[in-house]
Formats: sequence, C-alpha cells, structure tokens
Amino acid sequence: MKHYHFLAFCLAAISLGGCAKESNFPEATGKASVRAINSIATSPTFNFLIEERSLGTVDYKIASGPASYDDLEYTFNFEVVLAGDQTLTRVASVLLDVEANKDYTFIISGSIARPDITVWQGDAREWDGTETVFESQFGHTAASSDPVDVYFAPDGVAPVYEERIGTLAFGEVLPVADFAEGEYVLTITTAGPAGEVLFATNPILLPAQSSFLFSIFDADANDLGDLSAALYNLSAGGSSILVDSESNPTVRFFHASKDFGATDIYIDDPLTTPFVADQMFGDVSAELTVTAGELPLTYTTAGSMGSILLDVDTSVPLGTRNHYYVVRTSEGADFLVESRPNRRSIETAGIFGIINTATSQPAVDAYLVPTGELIDDALPSIPVLQVAADPSQVLVAAGSFDLYVTVTAEKTVLAGPISLDVGLGDVLDAIIYENVDPNVVDVVFVPVP
Repeated sequence: MKHYHFLAFCLAAISLGGCAKESNFPEATGKASVRAINSIATSPTFNFLIEERSLGTVDYKIASGPASYDDLEYTFNFEVVLAGDQTLTRVASVLLDVEANKDYTFIISGSIARPDITVWQGDAREWDGTETVFESQFGHTAASSDPVDVYFAPDGVAPVYEERIGTLAFGEVLPVADFAEGEYVLTITTAGPAGEVLFATNPILLPAQSSFLFSIFDADANDLGDLSAALYNLSAGGSSILVDSESNPTVRFFHASKDFGATDIYIDDPLTTPFVADQMFGDVSAELTVTAGELPLTYTTAGSMGSILLDVDTSVPLGTRNHYYVVRTSEGADFLVESRPNRRSIETAGIFGIINTATSQPAVDAYLVPTGELIDDALPSIPVLQVAADPSQVLVAAGSFDLYVTVTAEKTVLAGPISLDVGLGDVLDAIIYENVDPNVVDVVFVPVP
C-alpha cells in the first residue's frame, strides 16, 4: 500500500512500501532526479539501485549523487550487508511512477533489516541565470528527536517564533522557499514559543541559482553535540555535515616515542602553563576541550619550558575530535601524527582500528583470525601498516579472535596471539608500540574516554 501526504506548495512526502512488481516502461516524455539519504545512525553502508543498476552507496547522513532518469515506472532497491553475512541482502524495494521535472529524495530510516523508505518529492528547479535567490527545503531525519521548529536567518538575527520557517516531526519536510543569496544561520529549537535551542550553525554562505536541502540527524559518536545536521546541494550534488556552533573541539595526546622522554605539552604561544604535564612513553591523555581554530602545539622536556622538543602549528575545526601521536620515524626524527578518529559504531559488525608507532618496524601486517587458528594460510586483515601513518580500520564479525602482528609480507610474528572478543557495535582501537627488543612489538588497546 502507498500513503501520500501532500504538503503546501505542491511538495509531497510519500511513504512507500510493499513488494515490488514488474515495471512497465511506456514512452518517456521527460526526466527527473533521484537520490537517497541514510538516516539510520547505526547502519553500515546501503547500496541504492534503480532496478538492478546501482545509483551509489549511502553512508549515514550522506546522500548518493543525483541521478537523472526518464519519467517511467521503476523499482528502487536497497541492499545492505546484515550481521554475520559477507554479501549484500536486498532489504527493501519501492515501486515509483517517476514524473518528469520532479526531484525525488529517498529517506532510509527504521531498522536495517526492515527499513522504512520515505520519498520527499518536489519540483526540479530550472534556473535562467539571472536569479539572485536560492531555494531550500528543511527536513527532519532525527529518529530520536521530538518535533522541532526551524529558523533560517542572517547571522545576528535571533530566532523569533513568529518568523520560524516551520515545525517538523520526524520524516517530514517543509515546502520549498526562496531566499536571497548570502550568509545564513540554521537554528533548530524544541517546538513552541519558548523553544530551547538544540542546534545552531555558524553562518553558511549560499549562492544564488542553486537548490539545497537541510536536514537534522541523531548525533553519533563522532559528534560532540546532541543533534547533527547536513546540507545537500540538490543542483550539483554533494553532502556537507554541519556542526553546532557551540561544539568546541577536543584533543587527545598519545606518547608513542620511546626515546622522546617525559614531556610537557603546551597549547599557547608564548608558553605559560602545560596543558598536559609530565607525559611518559605509553601515556594517553584524557579527551580535552579546546577552542576551535589555530592551535600551537609545543612539546618540551618535562619541567623545562626552554627545552623544546617539538613545535607544530595545527588547526582544530569546530565539532571535531583530534588525536595527536608523537612518533619517532625510522630516520630518527620525532614526528606528530594528526588523526580524527572514526567512532561511529554499526550494529551489524565490530570495528577494529590500529596504528603502528614502532620505529623498529617500518611496516607490519595485522592478522585477526578465529581463536586457536594459525596465520600460516591467512591473509592480513590490515596489511602494510607503516610507522607514523594514520590509523587503519577494518570491519570485523562478532566473535573471539587472536590478533597477530608480523613483519610485512612475512609470517614472522612480532606480537601475538592476543585474545580479542568483538561484539556487534564495538569500536576497538589499538596501538603498536616500540619494545626494547627490536624483534618484538607491544600492542595496547586504547580505552574510549
């Protein structure tokens, strides 16, 4: 059964479901645009197809690229790898009679095994090149959120209830509206005249002659606030994750250079008071909040401000988590590895991540094999982990495993077997540290702060 919910200004939100049937292909008279957005916070990547042709993959908060197709009847299919499987399973099919000059956005929500598919439908805008406005829609794809009020105004204009764009419940989208080109702030509040601000962006510059869609999402473990949002360019394609203007970034420091010595870490210039004091080899700091923007990082010998060991200027964007690893390269130079961790868990698998900081081993392989099995005939789970490279992650099925670290392209064991239990939704991070014995490395699992 199909349920059609028509909104004002000829915009529709269409909830579709049921079984697919054979498509009919009458003569086409025009084209329409289609895309999909994934709003399931704990989902793996979905594959989005028109009939049996892939239109792209869809990660959480990310839209597939816009695709143009004739105004015919199609079955749109959604596939995903379920827990315990190795291959894609078709979990939803939607039959839609596509109309010419329309724009369709498929929203994936609900559960992974039985997703709900909602289609937001609007008119495809044709620009003649003289307009000084852009058009935008606003949607609600945060499953855990109550209805919200949406405000969209230039920077410095406080939300006024009577000037709100509209009120949204989960799954709804507001009618298209035109706005003069310029900078705007998106503000989301609880519904009602005395609404509490839940999310507000910094000013966003939006050009004329473009069509946009804003939507709110549930926060995941990569977010620092309670709500998230994204901006989609419906004209050119592309997705941009938006950040709450109050979400100050965080930093975390990892001492992974055996010969670096005890150190103090400063984040100001000139130096005043250590931000992290007396950090030793193998120490990991707490997750610490800093101000967004330029961040001067200075490492000195502990207790000796004048003995500078490393001096790096870096940048910490709003709403980000930032990890810093001091590593000694094989050439004997201390190096700062900067990384932004991916902590978003998925409910169909575990995630295992690892970084190599052992100077004695410029590159290693990491194996995860079922408990008790040997690696003799196994392929590396993560091959060629180079020293001082960014951490690498891999999806892992739930179960009990042995972790081995070997010399790259060899079965020469440097560490292992190390017992590891992985559950669905787990996100596990490990560091390979230098050992005093160059033929051995130490593997330490890093606790989530």
